Amino acid sequence: MLKKAISLALVLVTISAFCFAGGAGEKGGAGTVADAIAAAENMTLEELEAAAKAEFESAGVQFAARGSTSGVKNVLAGFKAKYPWFDYAEFSSSKDQALYTELTTAIGQDQYVADAVLIQDGSSLQSMLIDTGYMLNYVPTTVELPEADSNPLSVLYVNKCFFWNKTNSEYGPDYVTNVWQLTGADGVEKKGVHQLSFQTPATENVNMNFLIMLTSDEACEKLASAYESYFGEPYAGGDGYQNIGYKFVTELMKNVTTWHSSDTTAVKNMATMTTGQIVYAPLNKIKDYPETNDYHNDLAITGWNVPLEGFTSYFYKMWLMIPKTARLPYTACLFIEYMCSPEGFRNGWDSEGYYSVNPEVPVLDGDHALSEWLDGAIVEDIEYINSVYRDASTYIRSLVM
Repeated sequence: MLKKAISLALVLVTISAFCFAGGAGEKGGAGTVADAIAAAENMTLEELEAAAKAEFESAGVQFAARGSTSGVKNVLAGFKAKYPWFDYAEFSSSKDQALYTELTTAIGQDQYVADAVLIQDGSSLQSMLIDTGYMLNYVPTTVELPEADSNPLSVLYVNKCFFWNKTNSEYGPDYVTNVWQLTGADGVEKKGVHQLSFQTPATENVNMNFLIMLTSDEACEKLASAYESYFGEPYAGGDGYQNIGYKFVTELMKNVTTWHSSDTTAVKNMATMTTGQIVYAPLNKIKDYPETNDYHNDLAITGWNVPLEGFTSYFYKMWLMIPKTARLPYTACLFIEYMCSPEGFRNGWDSEGYYSVNPEVPVLDGDHALSEWLDGAIVEDIEYINSVYRDASTYIRSLVM
């Protein structure tokens, strides 16, 4: 008890120093955000709760979160219900590029922008936010996470799939069984698809990252195996492409017939779709499908109802970090603990297509386990994306401009 009391007393001294120094943007001494995060990582949950409450009441300001998914708003509401002393500024989601601009502009000038930020575009995360020291990492102590999800901390997996309507058209669940059909090319037994709807990678960063990942070694192995199965012979190369991934990406983009502006709208429109159109969109958009709410029956969803040869979906991460100019770092650390918990996560995301990195958060009834999804997916690797981004993104933009 004495040790715990001394520890908490030291935390309260640190909080006082932080608040006295003005918090945001201060460098050195006990008042830095980095020092607060380091201290929080050595606390018990009870100590962190006490430190966050003391900090919040001393600072006299509202907590602010930024991010590109509206689920954060519901997490904030759940956090306030759990901790009545907490209050927060109204949350509004931002597009990836707008969020990056907001963060780099404000933090680059040592200005406050938020206390916690949920980021989904991995293409610039390392170079623009981590290497610059603008965003700091906190590893929750109440959750056992894989090393790959700890630094930077990823709290959320999201996957994108290829959908088609199987109830309002002549096309059944076996319409597409191999990813090479999506290039429009005919195989030995199956015909290519010529109705493909995609959100342009020129403005949708997640789609750009997906296409870049298709050029990676792991993706090329999957694509080569599916190619041989579909065309009846191994891919020989010699056609001018850097690898089979570039060949697939090129032909996929040339086969797009509709560049939809909204994934949500595209999935909603599938309720009346009779043309056999394939829509590439996040799996979580099935919550917006209006037909009967029995989307397991109404939609063929690759990797779920219909396993595809090649890959079943694209999995990308969302990272939760603390700006170096945060005003409430202990509260931000506690908020991160909450978002990683089963209660906090499901407050924010309660439909298929959202997966916590915390293995204690169960998937919803009717969904696959995260491990099953990942087994057949193309999984985002931000190191690879960053290593090839300039040349690969320039090439991909040339295909759609």
